[in-house]
Amino acid sequence: MNQKTNPKDRYFINSILRASAILRTFSGKETHLRISELARRLGLDRSTTYRILLSLEKCGLVEKEEKTGEYALGLAAFELGNAYLKRMDFIQLSKPVMAELALKVQETVHLAVLSDTEIFYVDKVDSPRSVGVMSKIGQRGPVYCTALGKVLLAHQPEEEQSRIIRKIKLLPFTPKTITSKRKLIEELKVIRRQGYALDHREIEEDVECIGGPIRDHLGNVIAALSISGRKTRSILPRKNSLSPVSSMPRPLFPPS
Repeated sequence: MNQKTNPKDRYFINSILRASAILRTFSGKETHLRISELARRLGLDRSTTYRILLSLEKCGLVEKEEKTGEYALGLAAFELGNAYLKRMDFIQLSKPVMAELALKVQETVHLAVLSDTEIFYVDKVDSPRSVGVMSKIGQRGPVYCTALGKVLLAHQPEEEQSRIIRKIKLLPFTPKTITSKRKLIEELKVIRRQGYALDHREIEEDVECIGGPIRDHLGNVIAALSISGRKTRSILPRKNSLSPVSSMPRPLFPPS
């Protein structure tokens, strides 16, 4: 079955797409990488990778450590990311709600947005307990087996939801991970109807999550909020009282 060609594809500049791919590689677990490793991961030749890195270094988007020869994100990348976060007003508006919620339920609270076929963590409030859920702001995650991802995917327009589902691969992180696209679509319908999503140890064996949508003043879902806890403290039996939607003391964006 042939995939539809986007008419805008012919206007894309390959060197910019490759530079973007290199920058995204640093957003994973490994923050320092050599040219050879970057070239291997992206399927580029070493000379092309080197030229792109030199250009990114000139712009301050990457920095080279002379002792090791490894590259890492530069200060300009932080400045751009920070500028983007400032534009997202809902992060600041969500902060007191997240802090109140974390204190109330004694669990870790996450805030995320949809970034193409993944979720992107934009904020978190750690559990007041000594042992919480390990995660980082700026980290990415799958849409199909996280409470945040599923609730964001469930509220996408039908065409966009179908595009994402066609594009992603449902890899099994645990025995409970959904690996059937048909089952995922069925669950998304339930999530949209009930207003929240669950992650019942689907991405980590010992972590359970419940997530709900954050809407703007027009009712559009712009982000998602979740509560995450260890299975030993199972939050799922308390889902009716812990749903982020029901726990928020006020709407983030009241109608004007």
